[in-house]
Amino acid sequence: MDRVTDKLLRPTWVEISLSKLRRNYQRIRNLAGARRVMAVIKADAYGHGAVPVARCLAGCGVDWFGVATVEEALELRAAGIEQPVLLLGGLYMSDPAHLIEYRLTPSLSSTMRLDTYAECAHRYRRPIEFHLKVDSGLGRLGLPLDRLTAFVEHYRELAGLQLKGFFTHLASAEDLVASQTDEQGQRFASALEQLRRLEVEPAWIHVSNSAALLTGRKFPENLVRIGALLFGYCMPLVVSPGQELPQAPEFEPILTFKSRVVYMKDVPSGTPLGYGAAFHARRPSRIATVPVGYADGLSHALSNRGYAIVRGRRARIVGSISMDLSLLDVTDIPGTNIGDEIILMGQSDHCSITAIEIAQLLDTVPYEVLCSIGKRVPRIYVD
Repeated sequence: MDRVTDKLLRPTWVEISLSKLRRNYQRIRNLAGARRVMAVIKADAYGHGAVPVARCLAGCGVDWFGVATVEEALELRAAGIEQPVLLLGGLYMSDPAHLIEYRLTPSLSSTMRLDTYAECAHRYRRPIEFHLKVDSGLGRLGLPLDRLTAFVEHYRELAGLQLKGFFTHLASAEDLVASQTDEQGQRFASALEQLRRLEVEPAWIHVSNSAALLTGRKFPENLVRIGALLFGYCMPLVVSPGQELPQAPEFEPILTFKSRVVYMKDVPSGTPLGYGAAFHARRPSRIATVPVGYADGLSHALSNRGYAIVRGRRARIVGSISMDLSLLDVTDIPGTNIGDEIILMGQSDHCSITAIEIAQLLDTVPYEVLCSIGKRVPRIYVD
């Protein structure tokens, strides 16, 4: 590992553990039981690198992949991924011929493109399979429940199409206090019964996301869609005061965001540091400069608030985080020197900084923190 990082022209990188990814996947398999598993690797696998992650999971025997866009799906096919791929966001304005050429499965939320797909299927003399998404309460994409019969009637008028899947998207499965998830489950079960009364029996039925799987929610399904848990994260669970959290296996964050100290200086008390003199040293201080900034995914909002791990201890980020550089106060960490490895997100022997902790500081979700790590930060895969 040191030989790899020593070759970096700029010592800022991300390490991703494929062995932890495999262990997380096996935990998901165990929780899923008889249900199959769709790995959701949209947004470059939540910033972890879609192709290496997909190859690892394909080797584990994952059943499906879920992505947001055609571009993400084509990247998988170009890398030799053979598993079925569901376009969770639909096809938008892309050429439907991509569906046939690259064996992609679109999701549909309306009848808008049914005729176009049917014409394409006729032109290429090959059927197009799709999954129908219904809106049970999230309010984004999804067929309104009162339009289900009209959708099926129009679908039956067309040749070359096959409704192979039926699903919905949960809004707050991590919240065990509110009733929204139960209500969504009831609406979905009712819609599934209606579909069956219309004599349509989809091969794949999926509702559960990471939080629903982790909390043991029960739905009429044979497939689960899992993204965040693969990478060791889930939204914090919400329970009533005094209520115990559901028993679940420990999932491991697979990503560590690292850099190295490239410059050191001692400054007297009162010295201004960073753009806009955003920090003044309150004592004689030892300051370390690291080559990582907001262009790399270290949010500017962590200025004077965030931390990094240096020599197994937390060092405060001081001054304004700039595009390419940041400052750490290492006064209380003896021995810190140029070349020392620092951890911006991840775990050392004695402490850790998680995407959840950073998200709480930024008032956002951990997935944004992970997805924000920039493309210029090399991903190094460790097995």
